[in-house]
Amino acid sequence: MSNFSKQRNVQQQNGSTEAAIRASALYWRTTGWPSALLLTAEEHGIDCRRSIVVDLEIDFPGMPRLFGLLLTAGGRFIEFEIDTNPTHDRIESVELWKDVTGEQNLSQHNRGTGWGRAALALKVLGELNAAAQAPA
Repeated sequence: MSNFSKQRNVQQQNGSTEAAIRASALYWRTTGWPSALLLTAEEHGIDCRRSIVVDLEIDFPGMPRLFGLLLTAGGRFIEFEIDTNPTHDRIESVELWKDVTGEQNLSQHNRGTGWGRAALALKVLGELNAAAQAPA
């Protein structure tokens, strides 16, 4: 019975993580990315309509005004730090723009934890893009 409880907890944790990734992705797809992030991504050839924001922190003390993690339509994870004006519509500097795909946990079979966060993000990306392509 103990293994069953542990398995259920792993599934619940994966569900919670997946829900958080989906909520962030849907929020930023609905409201639109901050202009400075959108411009920077487009300058790097990213299709923002088919990519998702996995994490985005805004105006965190001691950090550039925008920082976080994107998942591109091509399945690449991009870590970024962008300093902007207070309304986030003008880029002052790009402190970091780095492909960190190789550093992500893409496994769907982690002992004790189930799916890696990056694997869940890829799943969410695929589902959202498939839904966007589905006929109305």
